[in-house]
Amino acid sequence: MKKIKIRMSAALALATCVAQAAQYVEIDPLTTRWTFGAHEPYTMYRRVGRHCTGGIDGNAQWVQPWLDWWDAHAPEKMEELGLNFLHSRFYKGMGWEVEKKDFPNVRKFVRNCHAHGVKALAYVQFCTLYPEVMRAEIPDIDSWAGIDYMGRKNLYGGYNGQYFRWAPCLTCKEWEEYLKRMCTIALTDGGFDGIMFDNVFDMPCYCDRCQKAFRAHLAQIENPAERFGFEDLRYMLLPRIDMSRLTSMDVKDPVLQAWSLWRCGLMNGLLMRLRAHIKSVKPDAIVSGNPSPYRARSRFLPHAQNMAELCKAFDFIIMQCANFPEVKPKGVVVNRVRDLKYAQDMGQRIVALCDTDTMIIPEREARFLMPLVEDIVFGGIPTDRTVIAPSPEPGFVNAEVFAARKKVHARFNAFVAAHRDALGSPTIHSVRIFHPEREVLFSEPTHQGVTAAEEIFLRNRVPYGYLVSSPDDVFTVPEGTEVIVAPGLVSLSDAQIAALTGWAKKGGRLVVTGDAGRYDDWNAQRRANTLLPQLAGLPNVILRAEADLIPGARLAWNYSVPPPADGGKALMADLLATGWTPPVRFEGLPPHVFAEYRRMASGALAVHLVNYASPSPVKGARIALPSGKSATVEEPFGADASVRPLPADGALPAFAEYLLVTVK
Repeated sequence: MKKIKIRMSAALALATCVAQAAQYVEIDPLTTRWTFGAHEPYTMYRRVGRHCTGGIDGNAQWVQPWLDWWDAHAPEKMEELGLNFLHSRFYKGMGWEVEKKDFPNVRKFVRNCHAHGVKALAYVQFCTLYPEVMRAEIPDIDSWAGIDYMGRKNLYGGYNGQYFRWAPCLTCKEWEEYLKRMCTIALTDGGFDGIMFDNVFDMPCYCDRCQKAFRAHLAQIENPAERFGFEDLRYMLLPRIDMSRLTSMDVKDPVLQAWSLWRCGLMNGLLMRLRAHIKSVKPDAIVSGNPSPYRARSRFLPHAQNMAELCKAFDFIIMQCANFPEVKPKGVVVNRVRDLKYAQDMGQRIVALCDTDTMIIPEREARFLMPLVEDIVFGGIPTDRTVIAPSPEPGFVNAEVFAARKKVHARFNAFVAAHRDALGSPTIHSVRIFHPEREVLFSEPTHQGVTAAEEIFLRNRVPYGYLVSSPDDVFTVPEGTEVIVAPGLVSLSDAQIAALTGWAKKGGRLVVTGDAGRYDDWNAQRRANTLLPQLAGLPNVILRAEADLIPGARLAWNYSVPPPADGGKALMADLLATGWTPPVRFEGLPPHVFAEYRRMASGALAVHLVNYASPSPVKGARIALPSGKSATVEEPFGADASVRPLPADGALPAFAEYLLVTVK
């Protein structure tokens, strides 16, 4: 994990110190198997009255009988499959006077989980108030709700969301204290092992309280005329967001910039305080949350999410998205590798969901192994969200699905247990994409430059990671870094430019494309580029005037990135021109085969190859080893799972999902 020094506000520094004092819990992805624990209560199912998250029709007659069965028997089913970690229903946002009626059943379920070796986190809803039932307990519930720019209550799901679910206001102290009370009950009387906050996002609030707080924040800014044009900011209006342009807009309006960062600060500070409270109640409690995918820039403005900062509030993250690993038309390779790699470099582990709200889809059911493989190879937590999905048949479990998945789990777990060194050793990230945290959020060209570099490196099996930086970082380059790539980073701070030039002038290899550095960290154009002239002529620096871009690339709830033009030959040529060499060389591998490289304790190199076009096998590929090296190959989920020596000509065996090559 990179080491950084950051200038912080006093409030954020205090929150960070509090969080650091509460030790982070290490989650081992090789032994953790995540699932779901009926995380919605009966009241929620009935109120929504339709199929919803959790995989059950809320209007079905058998909702309550299924929940009764679940509490008594589901943990033994989980143990049978090797699943050992989950979050379970506890607090949905309906108020404790309503939800405490289910509490005896919840406590029984937690005790049952522990009896079967399953750790349970309490589901605590972050972004929902149910005024219809909370008003009896909290008469002034209206003051807890966020307000949209038309003066209406913010609804969960946006302006056309569920009318009976309000989104709270982040500046409401009463709501914050209520959440702390819920966490205390869960950890003490409930016996839970930790807390999982669901829907960790905000919706822009225009209430008088937020207006006053934001103007107070603006009053602390020195020399406001330089950024805002005005000396007097006492009456500034809260900005509106163009929701139709979230995936493509540049953020240049200085008031919008200040407001978006202020809202992210509110979110980060609140989650840090909740974390500190949880740790004060139970020091070894696990703190988790479900915010959004790390790389989904489109969530920054509407949901107050700067994931590079927000992730620090959690021991690990639930990352809900719809990116089931597969190849779609026009060569789009759907994957979660960006987020898994980013998490590695932030010192995080994530549960990366991708299964469409627990609905069992036949064509994906046949490829159930793929998400497990992607998780274990790229550092995520293997997850089976749907295996105990509600079913009206006797026993409430789809017996056919259960039996099929049991076989997959048994084979998968046996492979992982036998290959801890190959799967758990440090990753090789010899190439680092420079990722300017705030500038990626403000600048669409900068974001697109990073997105294109990621895609090119994934398709060409480059062992890349990230060098994440905030505008005021003085970063330390992680050990093992051979090349830093600044791909089309139009916006960079003065400190970031100084750090990059310092790395290059000391002999560090650097690739810079596009007009990197022409804009500052506020996305404001400089009179002249201050980065490129300092790098010109350095033999260890490759400069290219054109940035790599992939038209149509989109990172939101779904990630969709078309193939780069010519496979990204220009960037790959730049990389090789620095003198960098790949750990091994391949011939004939299609671009939908991704790789991860790990250096084992024995010194051997583990090369993990994942085929996103499975079950269509990869055939006719070869690997070229460094001089004097030998290798073995293993297709653990194929018909022949034996370990075999690599033929002298380097021919790889045909493989469907995954191949392990061990180079000695």
